[in-house]
Amino acid sequence: MNSDTQPIGDDISIYGDVKYILTLIDRNIQSTSWLLSEGLHRIGRIQGHEILLDDITVSRNHAYITVNAETIEIQDEGSTNGIFVNGELVIKQKLKAGDRIQIGRYIALIVKV
Repeated sequence: MNSDTQPIGDDISIYGDVKYILTLIDRNIQSTSWLLSEGLHRIGRIQGHEILLDDITVSRNHAYITVNAETIEIQDEGSTNGIFVNGELVIKQKLKAGDRIQIGRYIALIVKV
């Protein structure tokens, strides 16, 4: 588990090594965001994953995001419902700022810091 993955606090300027922000957008225009620094960020509905999406439409070990100095990438871990990036079903995909990711019923947006 990457201990640097965490929900955003009030002052994001204290997170100097953050490269991207992953923001979930729901139907009520509410959101939850995570700061993504270099490393591996696991997504699923198991406690202990950096990005916990607690819904039956999300597999226990759904996917992971890898951030390095140059790229950000998402990889499906054999999930039941797959991953959609900008509306297309993908297994593994490099991401860029503005990409919309759908995991189960959740839609997330990638923002470059």
